[in-house]
Amino acid sequence: MLFVKIAMVAVAIVVMMGVAQSQHWAQRTGLVGRCTATPPPTSRPGGAWYACTQGVLTGFPNLEADSCRRAGVVMQREVWSCTAPVVSLPAY
Repeated sequence: MLFVKIAMVAVAIVVMMGVAQSQHWAQRTGLVGRCTATPPPTSRPGGAWYACTQGVLTGFPNLEADSCRRAGVVMQREVWSCTAPVVSLPAY
């Protein structure tokens, strides 16, 4: 009987983790960082630009692997300049 209870709790935990991942709960609550597309500055038009917010657990996402360059931090958002649009934005 104890084994059945443990198995049911394990299944419930796995289901909750799957739902949390599919609904992006960690991003919406600010536990992990996320990036959104942003318009380029007028002084440097062209390319793709992204503004990333810092997550409590992960900090700022890193877009260097996607051929992007860090442009600085503006209003608590890290801004990235990319030569081409990023296919999949970070969602740790």
